[in-house]
Amino acid sequence: FSGPGKSHKDAASVRSDYPIPPLTGIYYYEVKILSKGRDGYMGIGLSTSDVNLNRLPGWDKGSYGYHGDDGHSFCSSGSGIVYGPTFTTGDYVGCCVNFLENSCFYTRNGYNIGTSFRDIPADIYPTVGLQTPHEAIEANFGLSPFKFDIEKYMDEYREKTRRAIFECVVKENELLHQTQLRRIVSTYLVHYGYCATAEQFNKNAESVYADELNS
Repeated sequence: FSGPGKSHKDAASVRSDYPIPPLTGIYYYEVKILSKGRDGYMGIGLSTSDVNLNRLPGWDKGSYGYHGDDGHSFCSSGSGIVYGPTFTTGDYVGCCVNFLENSCFYTRNGYNIGTSFRDIPADIYPTVGLQTPHEAIEANFGLSPFKFDIEKYMDEYREKTRRAIFECVVKENELLHQTQLRRIVSTYLVHYGYCATAEQFNKNAESVYADELNS
């Protein structure tokens, strides 16, 4: 970052060219803090396509951010809440979006900090913001190994989904339970990579559900 960094008005963010495909189910990217610069006013997060890029992620509606100077999380607001540790030069900060739960969590140096946001919209982009001189980061979208073991997390989530399927008790002729079962099956398909099948399954399920309501 090479701006003056005298106030929040000097902040600047960069957003990915393309949104995260929701059918990936679970998406993760990681940022290495090359330098915290003068004050370490850095934000790692997400935003929709219409969010102002002259602000740190999390400050405006449709954006979400975890900030390095205070460790707070910001959800479409200039007022953050206590979330995790601060981060600085040499740290690795990751952002994971779980579209199956519409939630997001962050990692720091390979450790899951915990859920930060819920009700994440589908049309969302990885976004990083800086504010004071000499702040520098390097983003990793999977071309090199992550500090956080995302494969282990996904394996554990698959196992959790598998157990939920086998433990699910469905009573006949109850639409509520049928809807829950469809959601579980859809989740299972996405996690095992059958995205096109999951999409078609959901379309067919909606059609059947409408027929049942009208019968």
